Amino acid sequence: MTRVLPSLLLVVFLAACSKPAPRDDSKTSGPNFAENIRPTDPRTPQEELAGFIVPEGFEITLFASEPDIDKPMNITFDAKGRMWVTQSFEYPFPTFGRKPTDKVTILEDTDNDGKADKFTVVSDTSNIPIGIYPTVDGAISFSVPNVYKLTDADHDDRFESKTRMLGPFGYQDTHGMVSNFIRGYDGWIHSCHGFTNKSTFAGADGDSITLISGNTFRFKMDGSRVEQLTFGQVNPFGLVFDKYGYVYSTDSHSSPLYQLIRGADYPHFGKVPIMGFGPDMKPLVDEATALAGITQYADIQFPEDFRGNFFIGDVVNSRVHRYSATWKGSSPVGKSEVDFIKSEDPWFRPVNIKLGPDGALYVADFYNAIIGHYEVALDHPKRDKQRGRIWRITYKGNKNEKIDLTKLSAEELIAKLDAENLPTRMLATDQLTDRIGSGAVDALKNKKNNVHALWALHRLNALEKDALINALKDPDSLIRIHAFRILLETSDPSFYTNVVDGLNDKNPHVQRAATELLSKYPTIESTQAALDVLHKTKADYDNHLYYTARLSLRNLLRNEDVLKAAVAKQWNDEDAGLIAGVMVDVNSANAAVYLTNYMKTHKLPDDKVPQAYQKIVQYTPANKLQSVVDEALGNPNASLEQKALIYRGIQQYDKKLFAKVAPQLAADLLKKYPATDLRDDDTKYNNQTTAIAIVGDYKVKSLVSELKAFLDQGAKVGQNLRSNVLRALMKIDPANASIGGEILKNDSVTDFKIRIATVMGEFPGKEVNSVLNELTSIPPALQEPVVIALAGSPEGKDIIFDKVRKGDLMARILLQPRAKELILSNASKKQQDELAALTASLPPVSAEKQAVIDKRLASFEALDKKDLSIDSGSMVFQQNCGICHKLGGQLGVGPQLDGIGKTGARGLIEKILDPNRNISKAFQNYTIKLKDGTVKSGLYRRDEANGKVFADITGKEFTIATSDIASQELSKFTLMPDSFESTISEKDFNLLVNYLLSL
Repeated sequence: MTRVLPSLLLVVFLAACSKPAPRDDSKTSGPNFAENIRPTDPRTPQEELAGFIVPEGFEITLFASEPDIDKPMNITFDAKGRMWVTQSFEYPFPTFGRKPTDKVTILEDTDNDGKADKFTVVSDTSNIPIGIYPTVDGAISFSVPNVYKLTDADHDDRFESKTRMLGPFGYQDTHGMVSNFIRGYDGWIHSCHGFTNKSTFAGADGDSITLISGNTFRFKMDGSRVEQLTFGQVNPFGLVFDKYGYVYSTDSHSSPLYQLIRGADYPHFGKVPIMGFGPDMKPLVDEATALAGITQYADIQFPEDFRGNFFIGDVVNSRVHRYSATWKGSSPVGKSEVDFIKSEDPWFRPVNIKLGPDGALYVADFYNAIIGHYEVALDHPKRDKQRGRIWRITYKGNKNEKIDLTKLSAEELIAKLDAENLPTRMLATDQLTDRIGSGAVDALKNKKNNVHALWALHRLNALEKDALINALKDPDSLIRIHAFRILLETSDPSFYTNVVDGLNDKNPHVQRAATELLSKYPTIESTQAALDVLHKTKADYDNHLYYTARLSLRNLLRNEDVLKAAVAKQWNDEDAGLIAGVMVDVNSANAAVYLTNYMKTHKLPDDKVPQAYQKIVQYTPANKLQSVVDEALGNPNASLEQKALIYRGIQQYDKKLFAKVAPQLAADLLKKYPATDLRDDDTKYNNQTTAIAIVGDYKVKSLVSELKAFLDQGAKVGQNLRSNVLRALMKIDPANASIGGEILKNDSVTDFKIRIATVMGEFPGKEVNSVLNELTSIPPALQEPVVIALAGSPEGKDIIFDKVRKGDLMARILLQPRAKELILSNASKKQQDELAALTASLPPVSAEKQAVIDKRLASFEALDKKDLSIDSGSMVFQQNCGICHKLGGQLGVGPQLDGIGKTGARGLIEKILDPNRNISKAFQNYTIKLKDGTVKSGLYRRDEANGKVFADITGKEFTIATSDIASQELSKFTLMPDSFESTISEKDFNLLVNYLLSL
């Protein structure tokens, strides 16, 4: 279908496309950009265009918009220079039970005026398509829940068949799925896998992989094989290759810019790195945690300062960020430059960015008042379903000549392998391998000094060994880099000498490519070579090479023959320590032997000690475990602090192993770090916490007085330690619930009393019921924790109802989400009826919550913000939120809050006061019932061998042995308290909101 722009509109359009004069930047930020639901009205494409700010000399024009397209997600280019666009009207809900209506459309600029005028819908029955890649005979596309091969054998842009290639993939969270397909130098398709979803799938060879939440992977064009490339990132959304063959990614929640290392671990919620996270290129600073799409400018049509820059969409800030990069050895260091695109329209949502074969940048704009997935109800009526735009950015109109690569001969395509535009070079390579095939081999062999020709020969199984050897020694470092990358894709064992030569190459990129290859030659000599790379590499300078060398060392040690040789060999102290640092990530009995011997005479960094002993316990025969534990804690070379680390690392496996030594360890710790030690020191705090836990777990009655001394110190030792003391005392004797009762009656700090009631709720039964039944004057902030503590037993439920009738508890508390859930759990028919009767006349919680939200919002907006101290707001944040939520790029129990100020006052207040309104399943709470009758509540973090790790409401992690769990039930609610309207005063609440808005 061809569209002709009316002449009058064309005049308006051309007048608005270029803005050489400076613009008022104040219009691109402010209140309208701070709301989850943009308060402004939508603009026409021409009105939106008029509000863009781009650097001097650059021109932004409209390439396509509604009604020709609707909601663009991913864009890519085919060999004809045409743009393929995935669009989703259905998002965020996948469609089942009816025919889906999402589209994949080919956009073409037939008259070369910089605007699409031909729109070919090649699929209108897709289901939230995100990944799309055109092929010589059709396309490969993701559509919930599979990756499909779409065949167009006669090249008429109509698919004759659709067959499932890979899947099914998880789709419980549709804002992070299989997406951003790009073709690599290797000929494979590389893809992102998104947040929360879990997918187990295999290629045709049957070799499956399992991806949990954010990861990247690759698959062959014919679907014959799949491979995981990286582990982690919260929600990667965008991939791009550079001329060296490195692949870059942006992550919506950890760091904006990564150069990915194959096999590396990257940050993710609940993920604990065993040998450390892979490095990023720069931390989050001004970016929102909602980044989408990445490209690098790999052409010469932009000025020199912009070449090699990275461009990333920020859908919350409504702008496109620009980053330059410098090299420290083989490691890129990103630097924020002036934003490339700013918009006066807060509906601008740049979700994907691509460099076109014409040398222009293209931005997919998911134009919408709402972009957040959990910040706003998924079915909110203001989620726009019709509008979408694609923008084209050039410099002074510069562009490359349009070329249809599908019509070129092998010789003509080979000439295009020298094009300045990287996408053109990549597409020409694909045409040579996919369309022309073996007929291009002779011409490719005659093409010298070109990395794409090398890769094409490799992909055609025509790269002769001598030619690869020559490439490994080529004077051009770029040829050498790619030759080593090709070698990584082969299985020829005869290149070891070349790899060793590469380790000593003058070029750091060659060194790194050779280092990555070491694990393909599993010998003790390769192990020493990896160690030598670590010796000569400064971890704080070339951190990507250093991490790559550690990965190679670990992978070598995962080979059982190499591992046996490494265990048998005598290493110097430096090498032994480097080996131990990665051995914690080697799953083998021999790894346990090595670490056991190493830890007898050496010390790992504190954060690696628990991991080392977890590995030791996991792979040591059961009949030898006791002696290993006794020896570790009896080691005269181990400090008391190290013994505590060892205990913390492995106590969850089998507490009986520590029955003889743990009580003495607790006594020694409390002697060195008594309740009177009031220093603000992490080591002191961690060891006091360990000692208190031991006293409770092993019922060490002889140390009860030492524990009670912490209570005597009062607020001077903090809430966490005193709460832990009560937990330990109640494990020894549930009658110690009376101590908690005294605190609830007499302490003046509401937050502490809430913690105490929460601890008491872990021990449902007559002792807790008796103590809580005595409470008559229960302040509003404490009522929900008390109800939750009582609701764990049948008798406690009856006490709740009695107190409501007496007026000790408000009936409204019974409808608080977590309270109601626990009351109804295992409730008798009589109790269910009583709950219904007591709450029959109450309005729904949601209505009451909304009234509180509206009142707090009005109160906040009426204030003069100059009177609100940011420092005071920060203190409120740390007291109430800081344990679970982190800033500065760190990941805590809950979502990271860098850039949360973009949410706006209404969005923040809604999230604080009604946290269960829209939540990710990744942050739902679990109720864990133990076989000893106690009940715990927490956010699931991860499995660790024989235990499961959760985080409690304070953000503190705790581990439960799998054998101790009677049941584990997923709650409908988040771990975040939903009672802040009563636990935070209105004054402090306003300070908190003001502080969060400043982020």
